[in-house]
Amino acid sequence: MEQGGLRLTSADYKQPLVSIVCVTFNAARTLPQLINSIAEEKAETIEFIIIDGNSDDNTIDILKQNDHQIDFWLSEPDNGIYDAMNSALKYVKGQWIIFLGADDLLSKDFKNILPLLNDTGTIYYGNATYYGTAFAKVYDDYYLTKLNICHQVIFYPKSVFAKYKYDLRYTVYADYHLNLRCWHDPEFKFVHVNHFIAIFPEGGFSYVTKDTLFERDREMLFKKYLRPTSYYRYLNRTIGFWRMLKSLVQNK
Repeated sequence: MEQGGLRLTSADYKQPLVSIVCVTFNAARTLPQLINSIAEEKAETIEFIIIDGNSDDNTIDILKQNDHQIDFWLSEPDNGIYDAMNSALKYVKGQWIIFLGADDLLSKDFKNILPLLNDTGTIYYGNATYYGTAFAKVYDDYYLTKLNICHQVIFYPKSVFAKYKYDLRYTVYADYHLNLRCWHDPEFKFVHVNHFIAIFPEGGFSYVTKDTLFERDREMLFKKYLRPTSYYRYLNRTIGFWRMLKSLVQNK
């Protein structure tokens, strides 16, 4: 295990408002651009944490070279992206947490959202530049059956992770599963803020890897966590009205 960062060397460490967390594995090609984009927006209210999965490329050298830009970094073996994200929660100090990928970039608009983070029962989410296109959707219960809210634009209050962790059974869509649970939970509400948070490119882990278990459970999860009307609309969209009706009759 190796670790570093400002938190280990500075006695004057202030309580941050937001923890930006990035989990990495063999990310040397893109990590410098992410670090630079965060350094440009860095302030005392923002901490930057990187949890690395024991990379065997140049990632650890890059972390050491940028020790002065990173509040805390750790490199040790893990069991995948969501295991690393769960592990990161032990090290965050911020009241809100946002997760970025090593090939993402922070938007120049990022800091404009910080004054709006004032309700610890609210999960705030913003806009993204998504494959070069602006995406600024205000979600409702039904739209969540079409597309997950990408974790790169979500500010989770720390209280979410006092109650939930990423379910490691879902290797690609554990964040989708978490959002469904939080959407259903009366302790939390989702609020859209019209600011651009992150930029992320085409491709990535979710586009080259299947999550067979999530795909199998998708309908059950929508039925469990969303309103019946949204679930029925989802069935109508995916299997058609008559098959939906037959399914509902058979499952009464």
